[in-house]
Amino acid sequence: MHYGIDVGGTKTEIAIYDRDWVCLDRWRKPTPSDDGEAFLSMLTALVREADRRCDGRGTLGLGFPGVLDERGHLITANLSGLRPFVLKTALAAVLDRAFVIENDSRCFVVSEAGPGGAAEGASHAFGAILGTGAGGGAIVDGRLLRGGGRFAGEWGHLPLPAAAARDYGLPCPTCGCGLSGCLETYIAGPGLVRLHRHFGGASSSAEEWHVAWRTGEEAAQRARECHLDLLGGALANVVKLLSPQVIVMGGGLSTMDGLLTALPAAIAAHLFPGVETPGVVRSRFGNSSGVRGAAMLGADVSASAGNERI
Repeated sequence: MHYGIDVGGTKTEIAIYDRDWVCLDRWRKPTPSDDGEAFLSMLTALVREADRRCDGRGTLGLGFPGVLDERGHLITANLSGLRPFVLKTALAAVLDRAFVIENDSRCFVVSEAGPGGAAEGASHAFGAILGTGAGGGAIVDGRLLRGGGRFAGEWGHLPLPAAAARDYGLPCPTCGCGLSGCLETYIAGPGLVRLHRHFGGASSSAEEWHVAWRTGEEAAQRARECHLDLLGGALANVVKLLSPQVIVMGGGLSTMDGLLTALPAAIAAHLFPGVETPGVVRSRFGNSSGVRGAAMLGADVSASAGNERI
């Protein structure tokens, strides 16, 4: 069996898969985000419970928000309790098996490029998550692109283009990462609300913006136009750098009316003439892709270490 764990700021999910990647069981526990020792105990309990339910030992992959720095510390805003730990060392002390740790957005693209995923069969794919943030990951030549600093795929922290700032008169807010003017602050859910307010709207959530947009409110229409232009430009930069065959979209904003059908033209507007625009598709496994991809990566690590797959 193969276990995947998807760690969130409020909930942590574990899922058990068989060798054909059919989910056999899954459950969640609250994440003790500000207590590192309690967090490690919670993970240990999840894995032991999975072993008990399977009457055996499964392979293990863990998806976390954020990235591991060169010292092995997790860089994330919503898991403050883990900051003192060298994460891999701390986990190795409590988890009695080989495991892999990866960013949750990169777990997403592994799942969607794997068996049954929206990008199955593509050698080059990009996964873009649009929710409260904008995360991503890339498959290049059939393998997950991690990069030297394990930071590859963070398209949401590319800067706002000067031309867009000029054309729309946009402010330059500080991102949660500490930089100013990251695209995430405009294209993710809170960013869409910010755009709506910038154009004179009064929404406090992406859902409220959506209601205003569907009723034809002018400020909401302008926000949509600007958001689509910024999103198209951001993904065009991904195309220029990585040339994916397909872009898989996930997260709450990916379900907005007409977004996926409008994106190819929005991307093409920022590409050189003659450059082919990749297909843009919705994720097949939705919110389950992160935990599924973590399990797939864990299975690969176990196999490469010479462990027998159960």
